[in-house]
Amino acid sequence: MVSPFIFDLSYYEEVNDQLKEIVDTEKEKMMQASMQIAQSIANQGLVHIFGTGHSHMFGEEAFYRAGGLACINPILEPSLMLHAGAMKSSALEDLEGYAEKIFNHVQPENSDIFVIFSNSGVNYVPVEMAKKVKDSQLPLVGIGSKKYSEYLKNTKKRQSLSDLSDIFIDNHTEIGDAVLSIPGLEQKIAPTSTVCGAFILNLILANVSMWLIQQKKLTPPIFISGNLPDGKKKNTDLYNRYRKRVRAL
Repeated sequence: MVSPFIFDLSYYEEVNDQLKEIVDTEKEKMMQASMQIAQSIANQGLVHIFGTGHSHMFGEEAFYRAGGLACINPILEPSLMLHAGAMKSSALEDLEGYAEKIFNHVQPENSDIFVIFSNSGVNYVPVEMAKKVKDSQLPLVGIGSKKYSEYLKNTKKRQSLSDLSDIFIDNHTEIGDAVLSIPGLEQKIAPTSTVCGAFILNLILANVSMWLIQQKKLTPPIFISGNLPDGKKKNTDLYNRYRKRVRAL
């Protein structure tokens, strides 16, 4: 008789452990990032969010959604996103010189701030994007796996995102991202970088809005659901306010 399948909750437990580690060890850095982002917004700046591969999702996570800031500019380069060809995007995110073209197209202003995601932290495009940000004397928040990037820095002999960031927040994911080992399979399964990264991002942005209200006496520019009363009108007002700089709008 075949034993009944038992639904395993190990992934839930691993994610909970990692989220707790993030709160316990990264709280101060997340607070600093919140204050820095809020200051940029108070100065009429945009928050540019960039990542390649799966990390591009964090730009979409924060962009044009109910309860989210309207001054988010996601840098969504199609050639670096998986839907345009996964193998091609993997090759391009490790191409020297590509980030400069993307950065120049963004045309950031002095009041802006960048948030760059890279779980491995060493691929050329996110690292070179970080260098362009610093060369332009703009503030930079980096988010990725400290453990993974330190491992790859030693094996690939490269600079990492953590070396360049003004504030680097560790997402506490494992080397290789996947966390679960199961009998009969050599490769680990179940990555955690997306859920941890989204948690960090939303926790920071929630505190940005609170900081703007409490410390700056400013109303943060927040989208609401278009299905709520006056939702479409309020969102249209924000669209008109930011559409010239947030090109994805």
